[in-house]
Amino acid sequence: MSLDRDISRLARTAPFDLLPPDALKLIAFSAERKNFATGESLFEQGEEADCAFFLLSGSATLSVQGEGAGKRRNVGPGALLGEMAMLAPTKRPASAKAREDSVALRIPRQVMHRVLAEFPGEAARIRSALADRTRQMAGELDAVRKRAKL
Repeated sequence: MSLDRDISRLARTAPFDLLPPDALKLIAFSAERKNFATGESLFEQGEEADCAFFLLSGSATLSVQGEGAGKRRNVGPGALLGEMAMLAPTKRPASAKAREDSVALRIPRQVMHRVLAEFPGEAARIRSALADRTRQMAGELDAVRKRAKL
C-alpha cells in the first residue's frame, strides 16, 4: 500500500477526519507499519498503552475479561484501536487479536502529540469532538444504570 492510500484511509476515520492533509501525511509517514499473523496479539487487556493501531487490512477481535467478560467485537479495515492511548497514558481496556493476517499502522503517542502541537486549531477541534463523545458515552452509561435500577 502506498503512503497516499494510507493517508486517504486515515482521512475517513475519526478523529483523523478533523486533520488537514499535511497532518495526515506526518502521521502516515511517522507511524510504524506492523504485520500480524492470524491469532497474533496486537495488545492485551490491562497493558500500559502508548499507541493506537489503525487497521489497514485484515481484521481483529476485541475481547474483555473480568466484568463484562465474554464480550467480543470484530473490527476491520479503517478501525482505530486504542484512540485514547494516542493522547494520554492509559491501560488497554480490552485485548485485540488478529482474526486473519492483518496490517496496521502503529501510531505512537509522541507522533500524535507532535501533530497536535503543529496544528493547534485542529487540536482544539479534536479535543472538542472527544469531549462531545465522552459526554454522549456518559449519558448512555447513565441511562443503562437507571434501567438496571428499575
